[in-house]
Amino acid sequence: MKPATTISKVCRVLGEFRQRPSLGVTDLARRTGLLPSDVHRILSSLKHCGFVEQNPQTKTYRLGVGLMKIGLAAFQRNELREAARPLLVRLSEEVEATAHLAIFDPQEFDIFLADQFDSTAEVPFKANFGATAAAHCTALGKAIMANIDHEMALRYLEQKGTPRSAPNTITQLAVLETELRKTHSQGFSLDLEESAGGACCVGAAVRDWTGATIGAISISMPSQRYYRTPSASLATAVRATATELSHLVGFQSLAASART
Repeated sequence: MKPATTISKVCRVLGEFRQRPSLGVTDLARRTGLLPSDVHRILSSLKHCGFVEQNPQTKTYRLGVGLMKIGLAAFQRNELREAARPLLVRLSEEVEATAHLAIFDPQEFDIFLADQFDSTAEVPFKANFGATAAAHCTALGKAIMANIDHEMALRYLEQKGTPRSAPNTITQLAVLETELRKTHSQGFSLDLEESAGGACCVGAAVRDWTGATIGAISISMPSQRYYRTPSASLATAVRATATELSHLVGFQSLAASART
């Protein structure tokens, strides 16, 4: 079904505020490809509803309290996050590491941090909910990339690039492709100081009732402690938690489906 034109325009305008905290009419028109008059009408309506606010001095707009309340409600009531929270707490305490949850948005092709739990004072990453997880160098990103359509994942990585963010970041696409195939085969992903020096992570994908990959969980810890810990036990704990979360949101493995 073709989306309603007006709603599509509104979504395009609102979507630009993900990249910048404040924008003016002219800048938004340029970024969205809409007429300035259309942008102005949309912003006026959104302002009336409390979804955007306007700075009286600069005349620029930013997201408003009304939209924040809707966003918080969606965040708090998200089924995956609700189901994951107690599992993250348990996993974090079990392996004495920070546990993360990322959600995959297939429409925007984004991987973003949705929750995090710290059971120790050793926190290699500070939570920034909504922040994008790099697909090529984080355990969360690699777990998801390895479990979606392979060609789609490669197109995405080619488009976004594989910039170096740490000494061990894999920047060559051919090497990364091999890494993703290995990740898919073994059922878990590794980030061995690839996204940040001094931190290692283990991740696994989460699936929904259709079998589609909808996110991932991971644990992170200082690299010195990671290398002193049996990696197999960490991978087993992460995989088991991801499988449990998948079942909670409706996923049934082929083996389970065959028995029903």
